[in-house]
Amino acid sequence: MTGALVLASVFTSRGMAAESMTMVVTPAAAGAHFVRVSVPLPRGMLGAGDSLKVESTGTEAKPAGVRVVTWYPESTETGSKRTARRAIVSFPWNFADTRPVEFRMTVIQGSKFPENAAPPVEIEVADDQVRLTWPGRDPMELRLDVPPRVAKDGVRHEVVESHSAYRWERFHFDDPNWPRIIETRADAAGGVVVVAHLQRRDPAGDFAPGVSWRMRTRAKNVRFQAGGESGEIEADGWNHGFEKGETATCMIDDSLAIYHPAGPMNRRGGMEWKKTGPGEWNYRYVRCRAEDEVPMQPMSWMRAEIVIGPETAARLTATLSSPHQAKFGPDRWNPLYGEMQLLPELPHVLDRLVKYHQDAVVRSAAVGDDFGNVTGYSDSSPHGGTFGMNRLNHGAAIFEDFRRSGDPRLRETGLAWCDNFYDRSIWWGSDKIGGTRYNNLAANQQKPPNDRYMWRSNDSVSFCTKGYDCFFLAWEETGDPRMLEALQAQVNYAASHLHAYQTTCRNVGDVRDFLNLYEWTGERRYLDEALRLFRELRTRLSRDRLFSEGGDPLEPELPFIEDDQRGHKHSYSKPYIIGYALAGLPDLIAYAPDEPELKETVRAVADFLAGSVDPAGGWRYPHPRSSSVLMSQGIEPAWQLTRAAKVVGPERRWLDAIETVLRARIHGWQRTGMILSGLEGWEISTGKVKNRDELYGMYRKPEDRNPERDYREGRIGYGGAPPEGIVYFAEVLAFYLKHRLVERLLTEPGPEEPLGQILKRSPKESPQVR
Repeated sequence: MTGALVLASVFTSRGMAAESMTMVVTPAAAGAHFVRVSVPLPRGMLGAGDSLKVESTGTEAKPAGVRVVTWYPESTETGSKRTARRAIVSFPWNFADTRPVEFRMTVIQGSKFPENAAPPVEIEVADDQVRLTWPGRDPMELRLDVPPRVAKDGVRHEVVESHSAYRWERFHFDDPNWPRIIETRADAAGGVVVVAHLQRRDPAGDFAPGVSWRMRTRAKNVRFQAGGESGEIEADGWNHGFEKGETATCMIDDSLAIYHPAGPMNRRGGMEWKKTGPGEWNYRYVRCRAEDEVPMQPMSWMRAEIVIGPETAARLTATLSSPHQAKFGPDRWNPLYGEMQLLPELPHVLDRLVKYHQDAVVRSAAVGDDFGNVTGYSDSSPHGGTFGMNRLNHGAAIFEDFRRSGDPRLRETGLAWCDNFYDRSIWWGSDKIGGTRYNNLAANQQKPPNDRYMWRSNDSVSFCTKGYDCFFLAWEETGDPRMLEALQAQVNYAASHLHAYQTTCRNVGDVRDFLNLYEWTGERRYLDEALRLFRELRTRLSRDRLFSEGGDPLEPELPFIEDDQRGHKHSYSKPYIIGYALAGLPDLIAYAPDEPELKETVRAVADFLAGSVDPAGGWRYPHPRSSSVLMSQGIEPAWQLTRAAKVVGPERRWLDAIETVLRARIHGWQRTGMILSGLEGWEISTGKVKNRDELYGMYRKPEDRNPERDYREGRIGYGGAPPEGIVYFAEVLAFYLKHRLVERLLTEPGPEEPLGQILKRSPKESPQVR
């Protein structure tokens, strides 16, 4: 069971600057543990060169390791100095039992650790070999088993973090075909993490080579724990495979544990022990074998981690995070990220539905070869499927819901998605480096190597490049330099190659990324990029401030549109596309209140979305009069409406649209125990037509089709949703409840209402929720 780390209060003395804060740590287990958490600090508390000491009742204060990852910007207008915004605080502690312990963290001004201060484990890295030495033990020798380098260049050594509590280093080995980074982390409690990052630059191939860690060590005995079984490893050896997702840990001399946090999630490879002589052991962690055909596209990365530490220490998560989780109140988060939409005390059914959505977000993440990719939710699966849109712009909402709810699984899901995106979805090639790959080769009329993996394109695509503000959030949570590299690469690509005109008007959604980064860092360049995107879009606006996907003038008369094949031949406002304008433009108003047409565009798009919502509780696709309703995705346009309403509203018709979507989600779940995912046109459901193309023979214009029979006869879909259909639920619900009574949501739909007709034809099941 993991522990909980809760911020209790902040104490101030001199002036307004806080000097200390308290926190309560509930340890995962008794004994010696290592506490490591990224703390949201009050402005003015921790200056450059300052450190912290920690103490609990009846103990002496001890220095903690502190690494500042982000800073509040210095302001000449307010006179505020540059102080720490987020800092990773690390310290060992011996917990007598599992009861909570209250700590106070106090600033030590101008405190610095001695230059030679370091954790107890000695680490040496040379080429693909790592030597680990614990005090009083023979060294462990690790060797990375991957394709050899042909380059003769030396290593580039990078110290990421170094103090008496933690040392984090990276060793960069360049190569034209297989460059690699060997990363080591050591903590004051004696824990060590070694990670190999291997990149494929060789364009001739789509699958990974064999990737393994081999280790030689001396030990009197080695034991295992795996799949509910345990025992001593005999002379003939022991093997464990991760194909079924079962965890495994091995203990050396009842003191050091060896495990691989991401192994069970990758569903590949395994652990192999063999005794080679008296007290001599060979160990091998297989990340994957060449014959496994694990996808590894050109310029992508693969990781293989090994964790060795005290047997009694709580195990790290799959993202290598501490199991002692942090939970801070809104008073700590809001000054850093803006005011969150908080949920009031909810009726039991809504409280359960919020938890259902949190579960659904976690279950939307894939395992296996695409571990961490958040592809979509299905009631019938504990994990996300193989295919999904793969756009990171929905990731920030996962981090926000973590801050709102304190559910550590959401943080882990967000971090794993960022890890996956860095390795597999960012294009690291030299041409247009840093953009996001197109998510699905098969959907782009290209033949993939197989159909067991979502193969990305081998280039950058502008309209897929979004959500890079998540890398800033992941950087603040972990201090992992890869997250900062990804942020910088994606921002640089977006500044050079991303536009909101011609065929890419949807890119105006990136205004949100740039504004978030501006608000979090104070760097003016981000605001300038946000303004640039709107000004580009403005050149494509119609008289009523709407726009088309391709940026061409809107056509006054349209034919009936049932699919994208016809829709792409015409210029019209598409709900799925036009909603991107509300992701960031409403917040831009505060920084550019006099910008021509900005407020008018926000209002026009919000009016269009509110006016085109379907009574079933979603939006039709691709045209507002097409035959099918996307109900599972309805939460995203509803969220977009809340963005506008917070700044220039709320208008009654906008709240009505939000209410329509929430009622469909709530009552659909109450009735069926699942999400109402979609509604098909009656013509297909009844057999009137055999395929959607035949509808063009029935209807010439959009208004020729009457949707009323859809609610009585159209096929209803249940049980699934893409990420955008679930990650915003709590935020949308919280916003709505600030403006309207909860009883409006819970009142049963009338039997003749469109939603009532749908529910009447739906199965009645008990909702399942943790």
